[in-house]
Amino acid sequence: MVAESLKKKETIFAKFDPQPLAAASIAQVHEAVLITGEKVVVKVQRPKVASRVKKDIKALTWMAPKMVGRIPITALANPPALVEVFCETICEELDFGLEAQSMLEVAKIFVKTNQQSIVVPRPYLSMVTQRVLALDKMSGFQLDDMAPRLNAHIDP
Repeated sequence: MVAESLKKKETIFAKFDPQPLAAASIAQVHEAVLITGEKVVVKVQRPKVASRVKKDIKALTWMAPKMVGRIPITALANPPALVEVFCETICEELDFGLEAQSMLEVAKIFVKTNQQSIVVPRPYLSMVTQRVLALDKMSGFQLDDMAPRLNAHIDP
């Protein structure tokens, strides 16, 4: 179970829902309550995802140069360069510490520019690792449900 990868979670969380609220290819998101009472969500990277990505990158790195000149579409793109950019991007995606820092940077920009219509959830830096990201739980509206937005005077 992905939630079990959190060390000492009993000393951090009063409640931790083992059933994911959401799931994607590299991580799952769980609802939790800190022992201090704050409601949070915890993004937990799936076990072994980093090693699987490294294997995929190794295969892509081997294959990309062999595609040059063999497939017509490669004349428009540089497969080795595309793989390099992909590798940089996916490695950043696998580091939840970088994600937390990005969230903080965006929030600072919003404060400086007095932007108040978009809210960035606050990461709990003491609970952020490369594979775990805890942040404020936020509520919103379903994309296709107009009534709550209209009631909140939000122009859809």
